[in-house]
Amino acid sequence: MYDKLLTVSDAAKMLGISASTLRRLEDNGEVKTYGLKVVYTPGGQRRYLADEIQRVFSQTGFAHKIGFGSKAAILVRDVTYAYMDSGSTLAIDTPFDKAGLHRLLSMAAQRGLPTVFTRTVYRPEHPFSWLWGKKYPFITTLTEDAYLNRIDEALGDAPFERNHSTCYVSDFYGHDLAAWLKQQGIDTLILGGVTASGSIRATAIEAFQMGFHVMLPREVIGDRSQSLLDFTLLDLNARYADVLSLEEVSGWLATLPVAVSESTTRHRQPDALSE
Repeated sequence: MYDKLLTVSDAAKMLGISASTLRRLEDNGEVKTYGLKVVYTPGGQRRYLADEIQRVFSQTGFAHKIGFGSKAAILVRDVTYAYMDSGSTLAIDTPFDKAGLHRLLSMAAQRGLPTVFTRTVYRPEHPFSWLWGKKYPFITTLTEDAYLNRIDEALGDAPFERNHSTCYVSDFYGHDLAAWLKQQGIDTLILGGVTASGSIRATAIEAFQMGFHVMLPREVIGDRSQSLLDFTLLDLNARYADVLSLEEVSGWLATLPVAVSESTTRHRQPDALSE
């Protein structure tokens, strides 16, 4: 039961208030302002029910479906050894269906749909990258040629059409990815990778602001903890994207015609998106 609850910190981030404010609002086991119920673990730690937060969103008119558009692209972020190897400090601690992601990419390639792989790189000479490294020191291990920054072997032969590096949080910031996608008539983005609370969240929100339908297959989104993943997906689903099952996304792709083209045969080619 307790692994399905949100911590004080996670709930506060979800609601956009401080943890201390959230605690001060508690009264007899409830946070009436937000309609939340307080639960204590056997160790005496305070938690909040995730479904109560879902109720807050649904009762205020959030969480309707965007739905698929007509043509999709798949963007994958940071499925590298840094995040997938259990021995790495950056490793995610949530289930991640790498085989399912590979199948999804293959389906897209068979239909001539763009597939893009992006990895985070640390560039100390770059002002933002340097600041990110100060705030989040583990990022400094992700240099351009680092072993940890190699694509995970499960996606080693995945049919990526474009492959680029970025020192930014969002896939879109600082290059022409959005323009390239729109030139091909893309109106739907399927996002996969890590981390949900960082790069996936930033990319999803930016894509939504650009007018893309944003789809998140939950089995191929990862993060450092289950509670962090749960509250991030809950928040994104409530306001900026559709969080769906991998089966739902694959089912939609299966309805699209197979169209063999030059783009389906290219494999992780470097391109102008690299900075």
